[in-house]
Amino acid sequence: MEVGNLNAKLRPSIGTGAARKLRQSSLIPAICYGAGQDAVQLQISPTELVKALDPKKGRNTLLKLHIEGRSTPESVLLKDAQHTKLRGELIHADFLRVKMDKAVRVTVPLSLTGKSEGVKAGGIMHQVYRRIDLLVLPDRIPEQIEIDVTNLGMGQSIHVAELKLPDGVKPALPGTTTLCVVTAPKAEKEATAAEGAAATAEGAPAADAAAGAKPAAGAKPADAKAGDAKAAGGDKAAAKPAAGGKK
Repeated sequence: MEVGNLNAKLRPSIGTGAARKLRQSSLIPAICYGAGQDAVQLQISPTELVKALDPKKGRNTLLKLHIEGRSTPESVLLKDAQHTKLRGELIHADFLRVKMDKAVRVTVPLSLTGKSEGVKAGGIMHQVYRRIDLLVLPDRIPEQIEIDVTNLGMGQSIHVAELKLPDGVKPALPGTTTLCVVTAPKAEKEATAAEGAAATAEGAPAADAAAGAKPAAGAKPADAKAGDAKAAGGDKAAAKPAAGGKK
């Protein structure tokens, strides 16, 4: 099969035992659902599924699912795929029916191109998002979204509202969302130093109070306050009565 086309058959039986036998015959169970229609239990070749997916688009490949016995193929996207934990072998696939005139929500890679002026000046580029959610018609899903950061200066950033998207493609994130920003190394060091100074200042009053509160004569250093109180009111334990006198 070529990219974008996949053959499938209806599953004669379902259940754990049936799925195990299916995998033993080099096939895997699958399901197709969505678009207000009943779900259909299928069986497909995992090898053919991999070949049907565009190497660059992956799960965002619009597929024509040709089900044996049906004249019209289903327009679907690979919604989910399950793999074995040890070998990573494909063991189950979920397909979502799509309507060609209705936008779907997909996630595509976000790529930065060019070297920004801010980075050339010694700044650091921070890419906040490496993937972005889009609302787009099934046949217009882009491979990726590129952002030219060449003119991005020190302290400047690019937000979702500033993206230049292809026709029919809309962002699924708020326009104020920051995608990337160039920061100055000096500013980062100053911020770190300020945080450290603030933490030190918070502990300073307690340390100064402890250093200034000297215990009275004879009092234990561990309890300075108790020593002060005893010195002011008289230490009964220390003030012994004169010889022969009564207490």
